Amino acid sequence: MMRVVLYLGVTLVSLVSMLTGTIGAAAGTGNNKAVAVQTEGATLPSIRSKHTVPNAAFIRGGSLWAKIAGKERQLVPGGTGAAAVRYPRWSPDGQWIAYTRGEMGSQQLRLIEISKGAEHQVVKPVDRFAWSPDKNRLAYLQNGVLFVVDAKSPSKPTQIAREMSNFAWLPDGSGMLASTQAKILDGQSNWTQVRLLRIPISATGSVGPATILYTLPQQSDDFFAVGTSTFKWSANGKWFAFLATPTASLSADGNTLCLLSADGKVFRKVDEMVNHEQWIQWSPIGESLAYIGGVGREATSNKQLKVLKAPTSQPAAYTPQGKVAGDFSWNGGQSIIVSQTVESPFSNDPAKRMRPSLVAVDVASGKQRPLTAGAAAVGEYDPIVLPGQQLSWVRYDGLKANVWVAGKAGKPGAVWISGIDPGDNYYEQWGWDAVLDYAG
Repeated sequence: MMRVVLYLGVTLVSLVSMLTGTIGAAAGTGNNKAVAVQTEGATLPSIRSKHTVPNAAFIRGGSLWAKIAGKERQLVPGGTGAAAVRYPRWSPDGQWIAYTRGEMGSQQLRLIEISKGAEHQVVKPVDRFAWSPDKNRLAYLQNGVLFVVDAKSPSKPTQIAREMSNFAWLPDGSGMLASTQAKILDGQSNWTQVRLLRIPISATGSVGPATILYTLPQQSDDFFAVGTSTFKWSANGKWFAFLATPTASLSADGNTLCLLSADGKVFRKVDEMVNHEQWIQWSPIGESLAYIGGVGREATSNKQLKVLKAPTSQPAAYTPQGKVAGDFSWNGGQSIIVSQTVESPFSNDPAKRMRPSLVAVDVASGKQRPLTAGAAAVGEYDPIVLPGQQLSWVRYDGLKANVWVAGKAGKPGAVWISGIDPGDNYYEQWGWDAVLDYAG
């Protein structure tokens, strides 16, 4: 656990004055009130607005913590290695948190019921998991086998399908969309085609027959997929976006971003990008899709914020020349908050890498406005628009990470949670969802 003095050298520049419009990526109904936060002897401003900050689950020192009703408490002790807790995820009703424990490759999927403090192991190992949007049901993938389990009966999973690559719940929770794993046909270079399956699941948990929604194109010089990412649904449920992923070594540098209509009739290959699911987001209004385009695993170069309107518009780039974009969040249907920095060659020395700041991008005009500005040693990551147009983000200096929140009407931001563990990092592609999740 990191024990360093919080760096306060970054100045907020009219951060909340840009936060107008409807709710963006993360939402919740937590009843906690913002309070002044004390850290290392310094009292920081309160976050005050008519909306409260949603309850949060976070990782500190490898342990699972929650901030509920404005108060922090440790839910699950952790540590390093096999004891490390990661990937907290709230259930739809905010009564449960799913999380993993252990090292990559041998992670356990576990559950804790907040009110009772009771922990339950679901399965080990687990590849990925996701809550149903409407019930306390958890789907998970283990060695290509897809299961669903009720939170109250974690030891009684239902097998859904085998030889699966990835999955996502349907928007109404009535079933799942899943992709198959491609197989080599001749032992050398020819592969089977990846199929997207629609699998109905009743309210009582019974599984209906799977139907093929779409079959991805055959392997060619400009398309190669052995699996997919998860699936991201548009706000109106008419479209979903996903990555067609090649073999692991190739996927690290480039994947095909695809669009498909919900009825499986309209398919489009959109662009190439890295395998980073958080870098694909639909607008909360309409049918606009934003993503970070550009091949190459290094996030320090060739990464642009792009937006297109489904299904036919061409992507428009919103990252200035000489800059690179990273984490972002929609703020209503016409504004995006994005983490952006100067483009530079990747350095093996983390201290020499440029750290990003936040800017607001107007999608209609393309104009940008800086939201934070400060020293190169401090970076601003993972912007999330909360209810009431509050903005959450992570401020990280390479030693200590704090969650900041800014209220609206031009009020300054303040530390909301101090000293969370660093998120996942792959060549400066950060995944802060590994250590932070808001309820709702």
